[in-house]
Amino acid sequence: MNKRCTILLFLCVNLLVVPHFSFSASPGDTLTVKLDQCIRMALDEGPTIAAARESYKTAFYSYEAFSSMTYPQLRLQGQAPGYFRSISSVIQPDGTIVFVPQSQANSSLSLSLTQQLPFTGGEISISSGLNRIDLLESQTKFYRSTPLSVTYRQPIFQLNRFHWDSRAQELRLSIAEKQWQEAVEDIAIEVTNRFFETYLAVMSQRNARNNVMINDTLYNISVGRYNVGKIAENDLLQGELALLNAKTQLSSADIAAARAMRTLAFLIGASKETVLELIPPPSVPLLNLDPTAAVAQARNNRSDFAEMSLQTLSAERSLTEARLTNSFSATLSANAGLNQRSETIPLSYQNLLDQQQLSISFEIPLVQWGGGSAAVQSALSEQGRVETAGAIRANSVEEEVMHLVMSLRQLEKQVGISAKADTIAQRRFDVAKDRYLIGKIDVTNLFLAQNEKNAAHRTRIQTLWDYWAAYYRLRRLTLYDFERNERVRTLEPF
Repeated sequence: MNKRCTILLFLCVNLLVVPHFSFSASPGDTLTVKLDQCIRMALDEGPTIAAARESYKTAFYSYEAFSSMTYPQLRLQGQAPGYFRSISSVIQPDGTIVFVPQSQANSSLSLSLTQQLPFTGGEISISSGLNRIDLLESQTKFYRSTPLSVTYRQPIFQLNRFHWDSRAQELRLSIAEKQWQEAVEDIAIEVTNRFFETYLAVMSQRNARNNVMINDTLYNISVGRYNVGKIAENDLLQGELALLNAKTQLSSADIAAARAMRTLAFLIGASKETVLELIPPPSVPLLNLDPTAAVAQARNNRSDFAEMSLQTLSAERSLTEARLTNSFSATLSANAGLNQRSETIPLSYQNLLDQQQLSISFEIPLVQWGGGSAAVQSALSEQGRVETAGAIRANSVEEEVMHLVMSLRQLEKQVGISAKADTIAQRRFDVAKDRYLIGKIDVTNLFLAQNEKNAAHRTRIQTLWDYWAAYYRLRRLTLYDFERNERVRTLEPF
């Protein structure tokens, strides 16, 4: 009986950790995937990419809407009709005032073409219109035509809002493009973490299942030995307790593995019933990382620096506006065109008369009780704060990039060391297994070799996890592909 139990024990021990795992809470299709395949699936079909895509679309179409304002705007405006009835005061030729009831209706239609002038901040428009007035009391009507009217309006010593808005919108679009690329890298980081988390969870589940099988076999051996009086009851109870603890650990491992698998399947856009067989990367790329070059790429590509530029631009705008508001300002308005008035539409377009208008309005703040200078000082302080905050943030980013570069260099070495340790532990276990079969070592030493093998393999997978998570984190911080030595290839948002 002991010989048979020993053979059964060996068979249980032989069902140890293998490089690939699969798990499913319910029957489904099997899908064998590597890390890079999971990332591509998440970018193609995953739910997270959809949210990032919509965020980019918001910024993109906002920029498109603003850009359309740089082109001539054609508008048709009208009023049909506008009714008015009241008692109005009318001054008579002799100077007296007579209150006369009035009822009239106004209708108008105009077509205008307006163009913003980005360099000056002015606006020029060309329009044509027709007005009709119906005097309901006297049953008469009049038409006023404006076949052509050219209007120009120019602020002087005022903030050119269109110019500043254009620069801000361009920066916002640049930020959105960089954030879209960063979102893609964020998904790669998330998939990497969930991939290795799931792999380790299923490895722990398999180890727990093997422990149950081994402890069950040992318990059966103990029962047989107890029945023939070779061991005490205390040893039997200890074996039974070990079996119960192993079953408890298996139950917890089942839950953890199921949850990790469902999370990964959802993240990559697969069905939750799909059986995922995970194949971890066997090695890592050898990168020639230069910390200075990595920092330069982060400065050129990362959205944080574009956001700093936008904040700096906003502070400069506020300062410029505060200074202009605190000094002389004016507005030039000019209009020239043709118009006519008649009781019929055709006559209102004959014998056209000139129409001109020119005005310059100005404003000079005289007494503000220090409000103007305080506004300028406030804008200066805000500009200083933005510059300081930007310098602090830039230093933080640079330090993070430098730290990641150094960490990746160290992790490259650790991946090689852990892979070698994994191979050695596997060979040691194979030797221990053969020695156990010929009776050279006891089961305790066999278990020790098994645990060391499992620990070495877990360490190797954890090191790979750390490396790839740091690798994609560095890509996210710099938006640079250090394998191809080029900017990360932009995934088309739509």
